Amino acid sequence: MSSPLAHPTTVLLTGATSGIGAALVPRLLDRGHTVIALARRAAHLPARAGLVPVTADLTDLPGLPALAASIATDHPGLSVLLNAAAVQHAIPLTDLASSPKMLIEEAALNLTAPALLVQALLPTLLRQPDGAVVNLSSGLASFPKEAGGLYSATKAGLSSFTTSLRWQLEATPLLVAEVILPLVDTPMTAGRGRGKISADAAAEAILSGIDARRTMIRVGAARALPLISALAPWLGRRLLRGT
Repeated sequence: MSSPLAHPTTVLLTGATSGIGAALVPRLLDRGHTVIALARRAAHLPARAGLVPVTADLTDLPGLPALAASIATDHPGLSVLLNAAAVQHAIPLTDLASSPKMLIEEAALNLTAPALLVQALLPTLLRQPDGAVVNLSSGLASFPKEAGGLYSATKAGLSSFTTSLRWQLEATPLLVAEVILPLVDTPMTAGRGRGKISADAAAEAILSGIDARRTMIRVGAARALPLISALAPWLGRRLLRGT
């Protein structure tokens, strides 16, 4: 079975205007794919052949099924859904001055929106000979961050959701992949942590993993997490607690 990206196809990419999503856009376009860039600021993306900007707020959960249905109607050849959008508010949960809207946004954008898009687009994806659902998770799904409790929880939830989805679809040709990321140098992580990899390096690793049809795409330092989890979980907790 070939890579879902072996031949020019249509990819729906969330979070396409920043960080890893922004790094993925030109790489996918250079390969000849049509990229439906779904983001709040999609209209600000520079015009390029094959780029289809769709301005939308992924935290508007009730509107997502209809939006996804419209995209599927306009792009019946859609074969890859790549959920890269995420937000992290590094605030203590004990901070009474913090806005509840931040918690709602994190849960909606990081977990519920990807699940709704998957559910709405599965009929279209399953009609393709080589389709894929690729969800970007994090090492924080296994070892939560002290200042990012809800973010870590949403990534753990997305990891669990992706595994269950893979089991449900294992009799189909659809690739269901989870990307386990280390700390990546993006606007979301500005001023946080050390030893970051670039968004470009992360994007290259993601595409290589999809090409190899890996269901678990571990990037950079995240490749060591299974061994750490098995032999020294205390070390994982110590390393990621303050990232």
